[in-house]
Parts: sequence; C-alpha cells; structure tokens
Amino acid sequence: MAKSEPKSIESVLLRRLSKARLAPYLEAAGTLQDAVHLYRWNIQLSGAAYEALHIFEVVLRNALDEQLCLWNATQTNPMTGQLHSGDWLLDPSVLIERIVGRDIPDARSRAGKSTRLRPKHRREPLHEDLLAAMSLGTWRFMLPGRKDAGKQLLWEQALSSAFPNLKRPVHELEHAVEGVYRLRNRVAHLEPLINSRIEAQLANMRTVIGAIDQDMLSWFASVEKVGQTLKERPRVPNKP
Repeated sequence: MAKSEPKSIESVLLRRLSKARLAPYLEAAGTLQDAVHLYRWNIQLSGAAYEALHIFEVVLRNALDEQLCLWNATQTNPMTGQLHSGDWLLDPSVLIERIVGRDIPDARSRAGKSTRLRPKHRREPLHEDLLAAMSLGTWRFMLPGRKDAGKQLLWEQALSSAFPNLKRPVHELEHAVEGVYRLRNRVAHLEPLINSRIEAQLANMRTVIGAIDQDMLSWFASVEKVGQTLKERPRVPNKP
C-alpha cells in the first residue's frame, strides 16, 4: 500500500483550527503560511495582554476596595441604626447594594465554591475571597456615569480618593476602564487582536494605574510585554 504524502503543517492547522478561525489572519496576510505566522504572533500578543490585564485589574480593584472599606464604615444601617462595618462586601451599605448589589451574591457563590473545594479546610468566604471573585465589569460599573446621582455621590465621597494623581475628568477615567474591559473580553474569548486598538488600551492601562500610583506605573511599564510584542509583528511581504 502506497504511503500518503505527508501533510504540511499549514494544512493541518487549517483543518484543526478551522477556516473560520484563520479567516481574519488569511485576510490580513494573504497566504496560509503568513497567516499561520500571524496567528502565532497573535497568541503571543494575547499572552502579553493577559499579563498586563492581570496587573491592571488587581491594582484597580485593590485601590477601589480600600476606599470602599473606609467609606462603608461611615454609613448607617437604616434597619438597625448602627454603623456598617468596613467590610462592604459582607455588610454593604444601601448605596452599594443599589449600585452593585446583584454582583455581590454571584461573587459570594463563586468564592464559596473555591473555599469548599478542600474538605479538610472548608470555611466561609472572607472579604478577600469575595474581592477576588468580583469581575472587572463590577469595577467599571462603579465609576460614575453622567446621569447616575448615586454613583456620583460614591465617587465624590469615596472612590475619587483611589485616584490621587488623576488629572482628567472622571468620565475619561471611566472611558479608559471601559476600553480595557473590552480588551479583556476579547482576550478571554480568544478573539483576534491583530486589528484591535491594543496600543490605545495599553495607554488606558497606564492612565488608570498612574492615576492610582506613579511608582506602580513605573513598575508596570518595566514589566509589561505588550509594547515589545507589538514591535515583533510578522511582516507580510505580499501586503502593502
């Protein structure tokens, strides 16, 4: 029986990754071989973006959490007449309940599952467990819109203190976080980044982190790999 001709790796990838998956790269590159190179580069760019997003989200949520804890402890519970605790996730004030109340039970459920995974170490979720289970969408949603008086009040009394270096109007800060949030969703869903405005989102990350802490911004700029990866984009000879 005659041996079949060995398949090229490009043809294997076209089948296993699917034509639909490779279509944007084929359109950008022109040839299957160049499309594969571009696809591999996109994977590297996604990895670099995810690393940057990791730092961005943790810095943002910790800065907001610090101010929310301080502010929540100054709010009176109308049911008891007592002050709330500093734990805004386990003992949220009325305004926090109104703004992100639906997100907290979801985070509590996710945190509860993770803290009960090991039978010998089961416990109720703590504040830090719930904080880690909150999504970037929550932090984006907490920032004030132009027509929400409650968010504006929370910004003025609490969240503005999380951004001591902010030099722009708050709606520009909210817009920057929104842009990064959309990039995060693209990366999480393995979507192509080859035609996305990732340079703008890297700038948005720097804007937000710098508004929080300039020393943190310097460290972020020294470790993020997005900028260098963008410079390494494969050249496509047959495309202008």
